[in-house]
Amino acid sequence: MSNANLNNQKPLPKDFYLLNQPGFADPDDPDRPNRLCICFSDVHFTDGTVGNQSADSVVWENVFNRIQDLCTLHNIQELTLLLVGDVADMIRTAEWSENGVYPWERDDSRFNGILQKIMQGIIDKHSGEPKPCDKPGFFYWLKKLPQALGARVKIQTLVLLGNHDKEMFADDATLKMFYEQCLGQPVPELTEAYRRWVGKMYFGDENHYLDDTQHVPWLPFYWADRGFRLFVTHGQWRDQDNSRVIKAQGPLPGWQVSDGWNLDTWRQLKYAPFTAACFGDTVAAGVLSGFIYTTKKKLNALIGPTQSNQQTTPVKVEIERLCKTLDELDLYRPTYAAVGRIIKDTWRLRKKGKEFAGIRKIIEDELLNSIHTWLGWDFTLESATPTLKIGLRIAKPIVSVMSLLGSTIELGFLYLMMWGMTQLKQGIFNFSDAPSYKDMKKFPTFLEAYRDYGFRIHGEGHTHIPLQEELYFKQPDKPEDRKSYTYINFGTWRDQIVIAQKGKYRRRGVGRALCVLDLVSDTSVECIKEKDLNKRGYAYWIEDILTWGDHFDRF
Repeated sequence: MSNANLNNQKPLPKDFYLLNQPGFADPDDPDRPNRLCICFSDVHFTDGTVGNQSADSVVWENVFNRIQDLCTLHNIQELTLLLVGDVADMIRTAEWSENGVYPWERDDSRFNGILQKIMQGIIDKHSGEPKPCDKPGFFYWLKKLPQALGARVKIQTLVLLGNHDKEMFADDATLKMFYEQCLGQPVPELTEAYRRWVGKMYFGDENHYLDDTQHVPWLPFYWADRGFRLFVTHGQWRDQDNSRVIKAQGPLPGWQVSDGWNLDTWRQLKYAPFTAACFGDTVAAGVLSGFIYTTKKKLNALIGPTQSNQQTTPVKVEIERLCKTLDELDLYRPTYAAVGRIIKDTWRLRKKGKEFAGIRKIIEDELLNSIHTWLGWDFTLESATPTLKIGLRIAKPIVSVMSLLGSTIELGFLYLMMWGMTQLKQGIFNFSDAPSYKDMKKFPTFLEAYRDYGFRIHGEGHTHIPLQEELYFKQPDKPEDRKSYTYINFGTWRDQIVIAQKGKYRRRGVGRALCVLDLVSDTSVECIKEKDLNKRGYAYWIEDILTWGDHFDRF
């Protein structure tokens, strides 16, 4: 592991470290073999208890077939697969609400057991042998890949830290389950180089994970390779709702999103801004997943075991339809559009007659109860940004007053509020999801020290919005020495509900993979005349897969 440039260029910035796995070529070695790097992000594999948000299983079979084709086509000898955070989704699950313990309550004696149960659900759904008539999940194909490619291709699979998988860090047993049963990487066999790299990254101590090989290394926060010209991190470090403000205490510094990329500060804080619970957890694990779980439970109780196998009735059909809608509720973007959607469902039920009154009351009661509970949690206010705290302090008494006026008025107020927020985001002002040029210049890849070292592509996920932007800098002084730079957002392999024509809804997803080739120079006689023998073959491109979920919703 080197923190200096072998070619006498500038050293890497302080507290930034590179991984050099044994058996894999040094990115600076001019004789390195044909290499391929493929990046995914935000696959969000859940236990399925509040719906399945990730791409359909058949999509993953096609993806892994494509990986094999690329390796064959380009005679690849080293393959790096990067999963850039939010891989095992420990947040979107019914387990938190069912147990009454939430991600910010890590001192609860039940916390680790809940984590292990969530992880087991993810393993069962996405990693195990497929059931009859089912397609295998992502991790099944991942573990089969070495056999499919054969001994000619060395594979390293790396998973970076996201904001939905950080809970694994709280329990070694859960993290071990992920390494071994999802990735197929036995913890005792993790290399010394990997352990040193992660230990230095988080704790400034390369021996941190060497003293006890049973101690499970955290997932890395970033990864980079100069041969691929690529720097990758998840992206939560610039999201104030999904990172935690840390106040300075004694000799330890503080940090907030406006302070930007700062490895030195993060190391001193042991990366607490990204490993501690955050405001986003109260929305995803608290109010939304909780509402889905409790509402489905009560709706299904209306059917009861005696009616479940009996002749179809209008009430039963409506409940089954609503449960499907609830399972997809977390696929709306922005999230508050989901609240507006479910409120519209309650209004529709008011027009359908008295036999549906019980269904409507359950939805209305659980929605309002979830919002009141969310506003009542101390952690909601504690973890919110300063601006949001003001809004929450104003909203809490307003919602309390509205509750005295009856559910119809309260739901109407909430619907107007959610509709207004959706219009601000998607309609009236149509805010761009793309970072500004000023913002991008602060991304690590585009800082001078990182550019000098040779990084030219900055990859991240997190926002779920697939994007690409080009940057250009006026350094070095000679124009012919200047390079082009690219920002790529990997989007998400998690489906979304999109609004179709006539106000209808459809489930759709855009899965994105970044492919980077680093190839040995072509030494054929024809090419020798045209090319510099020392110049390697290099290319990078995006492959987007647009899929439609077969989950029809005729609302």
